[in-house]
Amino acid sequence: MGVSRRVVLSGALASPVLAQSVTAPTAGASAANGRGHDAWVEVQWTPQMRALWEQLGATVDAIAPATLIDRDGKPGVRFPVISAQGDPSLTKPAHAAGTGTLDGGFVARSAFTELRVTQLDGVVRGEQMSGRCTINGVDAGMRSVFTWRVAEADISVVPGRAGKPTMLKVSNVPVRVTREALEAFQGFVRSADTRSISTDTVVAHVTAQGHYVPANS
Repeated sequence: MGVSRRVVLSGALASPVLAQSVTAPTAGASAANGRGHDAWVEVQWTPQMRALWEQLGATVDAIAPATLIDRDGKPGVRFPVISAQGDPSLTKPAHAAGTGTLDGGFVARSAFTELRVTQLDGVVRGEQMSGRCTINGVDAGMRSVFTWRVAEADISVVPGRAGKPTMLKVSNVPVRVTREALEAFQGFVRSADTRSISTDTVVAHVTAQGHYVPANS
């Protein structure tokens, strides 16, 4: 059960962050739901989380078309995006809202179980992310999972040429677990020392990129 909860938390992270990245503020765009395409998202876990996983004796492999990555010694998973849309909230980015769905998934393995995590969906509401996924074919449900902070997000905008969409990228966004997610995580992972993880702990960094098309395009 400990591995199961860990997978839910790490997997549900990805698509809400992407939803924010592809609906980030762009000059001249209207404050209405736009859509993202040709997008991807990478999730890299912090040393604290990797150490906790080692205590659990768990490993993760990607389910295609998602792929494993290792950047500067930091492992993670890269997911293609099926769909993403949202309101960039141009005047107040912290109030942005969006949804996203990722392609592929990953498999978590331990000596006692194997868990296949797919159908990753997420929702951003302000600086809080909720997510859901399917584990071994069973819907794990939607729950509050992570928080992020606008001030910590490095968002770049590359306007497209005439008739072309804008390219958006959000880089190395630190994310933290919500109180609800932390309590659920601690309740399931009783065999590991989780005292190093709190709601102030950065558990992963996310980088995402995609094309953004405003609703009026």
